[in-house]
Amino acid sequence: MTQTLPAAHALKLVLDTNVVLDWLVFSVPSVQALSERQAIQVTLLTHEPALIELQRVLNYPAFKLDHSRQQAIMARYRLLTTQPTLPDEFSLQNQQLPTDFPICKDPDDQHFLALAFHAHADALVTKDKALLALRKRARKFGVAIIRVEQLLPLLSPVTPSL
Repeated sequence: MTQTLPAAHALKLVLDTNVVLDWLVFSVPSVQALSERQAIQVTLLTHEPALIELQRVLNYPAFKLDHSRQQAIMARYRLLTTQPTLPDEFSLQNQQLPTDFPICKDPDDQHFLALAFHAHADALVTKDKALLALRKRARKFGVAIIRVEQLLPLLSPVTPSL
């Protein structure tokens, strides 16, 4: 089933941590289109739990990122993202989601769903199987969960201004 997202405005997107890593750490070509189109067509949404998770993951020894590189990535991500207003009393322990809202098998990913829901994001972009498994159930609550490959065709090419 093909996801259809609004095209008349800048897309409001939530990126999970793996997509952010592919974009800002590993420069994966399929995600680099976000860099080219971000300022014009995309509003990237984040919140404190996502920032904390990203900082924690950047510190993994396997990535071999020194402290200054980690800080540069975090600074760039903060610059390129917006933190929407969330409900009062929102926290990881109290995500204030409706009854019957889908629960991710990986509790560390639930906050991405909550952010997408509360911020009325056009999509949560992920490659996480546990999140992707919730697509149909999340859609009932207005949350589209898509892969990067599904997003890119929705972004029109950027035409350089003269």
